[in-house]
Parts: sequence; C-alpha cells; structure tokens
Amino acid sequence: MAKKIDNLFGSSRFVLPEQRAALIEHNEVRTLVERPAIDDDDFGEMCFRVYDSTQYVYAITVKWFVPRKGELGKLEEAWGVVREIDAVSKRFKLVCDWDSQWINVEDLVAVTK
Repeated sequence: MAKKIDNLFGSSRFVLPEQRAALIEHNEVRTLVERPAIDDDDFGEMCFRVYDSTQYVYAITVKWFVPRKGELGKLEEAWGVVREIDAVSKRFKLVCDWDSQWINVEDLVAVTK
C-alpha cells in the first residue's frame, strides 16, 4: 500500500492540485517531531557554550527546534562561531564561512564544541 502512495505522482494518473497539496502536507506532518524537553542544567550549559564561543572565538555545533504546526516542528543543525548575542530578543547570530543566521535561545536543543 505504501508503494502506491509513494508512486502516486510517478504514474500517469491525473491528480488534482488540491490532492497533491494535501498529500505533500500529510507527508510533511509525518516527519515532524514534538518539541524536546530540555533540563534547566542542560539549558544553562548550552547558554554557557554559546557565550563562550563569542569570548574565545571557537566553532560550535548548534541544534535547535523550528516550530511548524503548534508544538510540532523540525530539528535544524548548523556549525559556526557566535558573533553576536541579542539579549533583548533572546537570540544569537551563528556565522560560518558561507552563511549566518539568528537562532532563538529558547529553541536550543543541543550545543557541542
């Protein structure tokens, strides 16, 4: 049965745009995960590593939660050096050779050196 659903668009059948959009959304929802629960001690350790990266200019790997539908979302991961911390907005700027992005501190899942 799964083979037929996965091959729905590869066949010569006619599919309405609404059906295609619904199927794509259904497949996306299946890949979403719940927001991970982070212990206060672990959160403090992650914040320390983020701050430490700005002070000693070393790269870290950051994993964070990106909400998509309510408490469901995806986990993103990036590597880089923290160049800026915005305490008012509770976010930091992670910079690598080819990209930079702002990450919300409250969405952190893991930070490793």
